[in-house]
Amino acid sequence: MTNEHGRSASLTRRNLLIGAAALAAPAIIGRQAFAQSGGEVVIGVSGGDYGRLVKENIDDPVLRPQGIKVVQDEGDEPFRVAKVVAARDQAKGTLDILQAEATACYRLADAGLLEKLDETNVPNIKYVLPHLRTDFMVPQIYSPQVLVYNEKLVDKPPTALTDMLDPKYKGKFGISAQNALHLITASSLAKTGGASDFEAAKPLVQELIANGLRIYPQPDAIAAALNSGEISVSLMWLARKILWRKANLPFEAAFPKEGCMLFINAMSVPKSAPNKANAFKYLNAVLDPRAQTGFAKNMGYLPTSSQTTLEGEVAKQLELPNPAPKMILPDFPYLAKNQNAMNDWWKKAIR
Repeated sequence: MTNEHGRSASLTRRNLLIGAAALAAPAIIGRQAFAQSGGEVVIGVSGGDYGRLVKENIDDPVLRPQGIKVVQDEGDEPFRVAKVVAARDQAKGTLDILQAEATACYRLADAGLLEKLDETNVPNIKYVLPHLRTDFMVPQIYSPQVLVYNEKLVDKPPTALTDMLDPKYKGKFGISAQNALHLITASSLAKTGGASDFEAAKPLVQELIANGLRIYPQPDAIAAALNSGEISVSLMWLARKILWRKANLPFEAAFPKEGCMLFINAMSVPKSAPNKANAFKYLNAVLDPRAQTGFAKNMGYLPTSSQTTLEGEVAKQLELPNPAPKMILPDFPYLAKNQNAMNDWWKKAIR
């Protein structure tokens, strides 16, 4: 499957772990982005452990030596996106960088609210894995969506999302509220082999709800529910399973035979950014191997840069099964167009 941006939606294990070779041509460093040092940059970020790791792996080791002070403006994604939208008619907004899921970045780009990115303003963008690259966002980290289960409670690992309709999983399958859209796309994939059929996904989602689907406010609540036995399986990112396993929780991951949707966390520069030069430097730092390796080590996410090579225990923890599971890049333009309708339908379906 190929989306309208021309990227293949089915990804190989080699592409995921190694990526394409770096382009041979040297980057031309744009004067606007790299002529000056120092100053401040404000990033709209989700905060919590993620914000702490951003500080420890990007802000302090890469930006601070350049004399750049990073200010984190914390809030949930709708709040951060709203700030960018609210600033569309202003000469300068309050955010220099937006951290958000890829779908949100696509929506903002379609509205003409994001700066164009290339090797002149973000030199390291040349290392972004080809299937993840766009001209309006830097993909920071990504992870496949899997079925995470408590190995003490599940004798035979599930093989597909439709397995969750089995009576033995009644009331034992759960998701976090923020993953509702991802459940819908996974349901489309399970029913049609593609992730872009909202109508085809509805019946399966409704069946899962009828079988006692549990919804939790945050991923951490999923971990608690899995560990206590309140649920035995969840649709979640592989990175979370890796993180939880490091905390000695008895969780394993099953890769659905229909394929795994990819979660992509990205960063963009709003056109209303008051400190664009430093914002471009920040996006360049996001792709620095030190930052990429730090997030792989501490959160279990795969690097998005071909310049980053994982080694030792980190490489072992993030190694994918062989034969490789099928990885599916979401049809982000489709999701950006239909997200509001999906959210409205979901709210009615779970009443």
